[in-house]
Amino acid sequence: MMENPKIEIYTKEWCPYCRRAKSMLKSLGLEYTDYDITDNEELQQEMVERSGKETIPQIFISDQKIGGYDDLIELVSSGGLDEMTEFERPNCSEKDWDVAVIGAGPAGMTAAVYAARKGLKVLLVARDIGGQVLETDTIDNYLPEYGTTGPDLVQDFLSHLRNYNIDTLFGEEILDIKHEEKGHTLITKSEKEIETKAVIIAAGTKKRHLGVAGEHQLKDKGVSYCATCDGFLYEDQPVAVVGGGNSGLESALDMAKIATKVYLIIRGEQPSGDKSLQDKVNSSDKIEICKSYETTEINGDHEVESVKIKNSNTGKELDLAVKAIFIEIGLIPNTGFVCDRLETNQKNEIIIDENNQTSIEGIFAAGDVTDIKDKQIVISAAEGAKAALRANEYLS
Repeated sequence: MMENPKIEIYTKEWCPYCRRAKSMLKSLGLEYTDYDITDNEELQQEMVERSGKETIPQIFISDQKIGGYDDLIELVSSGGLDEMTEFERPNCSEKDWDVAVIGAGPAGMTAAVYAARKGLKVLLVARDIGGQVLETDTIDNYLPEYGTTGPDLVQDFLSHLRNYNIDTLFGEEILDIKHEEKGHTLITKSEKEIETKAVIIAAGTKKRHLGVAGEHQLKDKGVSYCATCDGFLYEDQPVAVVGGGNSGLESALDMAKIATKVYLIIRGEQPSGDKSLQDKVNSSDKIEICKSYETTEINGDHEVESVKIKNSNTGKELDLAVKAIFIEIGLIPNTGFVCDRLETNQKNEIIIDENNQTSIEGIFAAGDVTDIKDKQIVISAAEGAKAALRANEYLS
């Protein structure tokens, strides 16, 4: 194990995956040097020369190229980071917990704190830190943190968390939960088995996919789910944006600043986003709205070359020559690992009762992953607290 390795990360201030990478390193107690290349062409060229990549972030540990955010997560999950740094994770085979909390957003971290305050042995396990909050620039509706940012609020949560005896297993993905006579066993992607008496699922949400031909094959080769992250790669090129909600409209407006042409593909007769955003989109001479169209195919041999769309009213098909397609069609709950075991609704949200209890005794759920109507930071945090209190009662 190396002592005090030099960790370097090249980032841009608006990049969500950069925020996630830095948040992950901070959560592991690892110090790093952040090279902000937002307006620094010299540093950007240095990054390209060292990594051979133009995408961000790019991470180096002791001058060894790690790669981007997904590469960092894989390194953490595989145990490779343990060998390169002073970081060491809890040994799942030698310990069991009273409650395991899945997810490290506001619901998960609050649940972990409330469970620990009740004297329970707590494990907080999550692939990502912060959830959707981390991608929010300005937060002014979470008291008393008026005007804070998503990354800053997440670090406040983590700092609070560190005041309690809570084991953390970050960079780890849960694939299954097995209900057993004396508790539950969580199965991780890296084939770890976690024994726990109770479970709180606070796994949050993720970007929704189109599910059309070419989408998976061309992911990161022109297919993107974040215009803020990857838009700069397609400056002075034609692009498409799918989605008529706020995220779709905002992405179209962002791309209109740098792209030669933006096709905004929406399923309805009108966008569903805020009127102020609609007005801006309608007034842009670079944005062409394709109303009542559905994306049917994404084409390209090695990168996106065109997008095929079909009008749901007339059946008319168009083949749009674009270099990228940004898919902004909402979020789906991270329930794939429990859909076959727990009762869910048509949106695949976990159904809970007033005590945050799921359809299996001893498994609770909280936050955006559940069927609660309102998806807000303050509500998710409160639901996490409720779930922990009910789990404590269950264990008592």
